Amino acid sequence: VGFLLPPHSLSLSLSTMEQEADVKKKSSGRQGSGKIELCHVSLNSFAPNPPYILKLSTNYSPASSTAIIASSSSDHTVKLHQFNCQNGSLSYVSELKGHSKPITSIGFIEGEANVLFSSSRDGTLAFWDIRSAKAVRHVNAPQKKPLFSATCTQKVAAGGTEEDVYVWDVGSGKGMMKMEEYHADEVTSMAFHPGNSSMLFSSGGDGMVNQYDLNQSDEDEILEATINCEQPITSFGFFGKNNEFMHILTTMEEVHIYGVEEAFKLISFPDIREKLSKSAKTEINYLVGCQYLQQEDRLFVCSGTSNGGFLVSNLSKDNHLQAVVGLYHNDAHRDVIRDFLWLDSVVITAGEDSKICVWSSLDTMKAEKNAQRSMLPSSSAHANHSKNEGRGPVRSGVSRSNKQSHRVNPYQNGASRGRGSRRRAAVNRRGNSNASRMQQTRGDHDTKFNRNKS
Repeated sequence: VGFLLPPHSLSLSLSTMEQEADVKKKSSGRQGSGKIELCHVSLNSFAPNPPYILKLSTNYSPASSTAIIASSSSDHTVKLHQFNCQNGSLSYVSELKGHSKPITSIGFIEGEANVLFSSSRDGTLAFWDIRSAKAVRHVNAPQKKPLFSATCTQKVAAGGTEEDVYVWDVGSGKGMMKMEEYHADEVTSMAFHPGNSSMLFSSGGDGMVNQYDLNQSDEDEILEATINCEQPITSFGFFGKNNEFMHILTTMEEVHIYGVEEAFKLISFPDIREKLSKSAKTEINYLVGCQYLQQEDRLFVCSGTSNGGFLVSNLSKDNHLQAVVGLYHNDAHRDVIRDFLWLDSVVITAGEDSKICVWSSLDTMKAEKNAQRSMLPSSSAHANHSKNEGRGPVRSGVSRSNKQSHRVNPYQNGASRGRGSRRRAAVNRRGNSNASRMQQTRGDHDTKFNRNKS
């Protein structure tokens, strides 16, 4: 493991990559102005059917010359790689073993560069010392309920099961509070607000994003606000100068932007794949995630093609999507990209082909308007995959009709605030139609799209 391809064989400018792709795919490529280079490719496994890479995390610091890149795999392990910040190389370090079922989330604890946490469907939240590659503490969900997501600070850890959210003290491992039945389906993602560690957020397969005030002890006072996106949620995150906004991604490959304070929906992109495909001049199959650059005050939407292309698009302040750069190389990904890390001028991608790819010099990229050619090779030749190889269900890519992005006023679409019996109101608001919809869409929250595409 830790296989490293020679950098000189892979370092190409964006325009060169696209010219090669033009020849091999017989499709035209846009000439890029920035030097976007594929520096290194690292393989997680040499097995005939290597495990998927599901999640990435890092303890990267701009002041350090090296960092650890952690990747969770479908074989229930976490692999550690050392990243050289100077030349972009990756080298295998060690493997963390201990979970008996799929790992659902990983992350480094802020301020604790040597401590990694991981949650699993085996019902455990593990804390690892990456120096010894050993678990230093395990926290168990009640009745070993499967954990579908987790998040941690230096003092508090939180995990989500099918319907419940549990909070533990990191130092002692003892339970602090529980919020039972605040969701009607799997808790797919969790995060503390960057500006207030007592504000915990959770999203679910029920289409809800709940905000909890951990300073409250009364059960009816803990739930601070609820947002209803009306579609199962895969992930969310914060952005803005003061993290006053939230981006939400759904299983229908939609993007919603909310104001955090009033739970106010600012804009929706129900047809974002169509918009991205039109901007990039190639078919975009799924969303990977969003990235906010605080210094530039810019939000980027990252998406992918079925044959391993990675598209970075800017969501401008006037709510327009503009494709910025497409990353593709024949020696890079050839399958679905599951996760990415953005480290200053470096982007690291990982996916179902068990590869971790390092792309450098994204700080030089400039949005190019009125692009007339494809930014990525056409994915049509690779869109007809039929195998899933036992790695869990994949969700369907659903065609969306042309809908205009729209503003709505607060408190519509399930957005709610105000104290008193909010937990019961949040549960009752979902209704029978939501339960029926979830029966049809339920599945692994971390999967990306249906490769049995007609």
